Amino acid sequence: MKKYIYVLIFFLLVAMLFWGFTESNSDKTASQASSQQSAIVSAYKDIQWGDNVQKHLTVLKTDLDNVSNAENNSDYSLLAINAQYIIDDTQKAIEENDKYTVSPKFQEAQKEWRLALQDYNSAGQFLLQGANEAKKGSGGFENFQKAATLSNSGTTHLKKASESLGINLSLN
Repeated sequence: MKKYIYVLIFFLLVAMLFWGFTESNSDKTASQASSQQSAIVSAYKDIQWGDNVQKHLTVLKTDLDNVSNAENNSDYSLLAINAQYIIDDTQKAIEENDKYTVSPKFQEAQKEWRLALQDYNSAGQFLLQGANEAKKGSGGFENFQKAATLSNSGTTHLKKASESLGINLSLN
């Protein structure tokens, strides 16, 4: 009888070890699946953010080209209109950018992109002020200089974003 009890205890111990081992493996498998799903979701969010940046780069390039044409023709009314477009479009881009949570790989680029947008937004505000002053015949030169400085700073931030991504984000 003792012999059967020892055999029964032995089988119970083996069963418990086997059950614990399978439970542990299923936990690992579930954890790996969850980790893979998280990586896929993160990559998808990064791609969405990248698409959003590309969309706003296209809009901003159009705005800046229109500003350049207005400046070249000394059309201060058109310059004011396009400066307002820059202000509105960069503000929208900033708001959309802030909705994205990107992976750590893209966080530096996202930060630099936001800084570029802020600088272009401020440049647009100074352009608008300068254009309105120029329309009245009171100069606007100082505001145009500030706008140029901020635009250059925005371009520097855009280059930093590009470098951190290893791609060419450009307004050219």
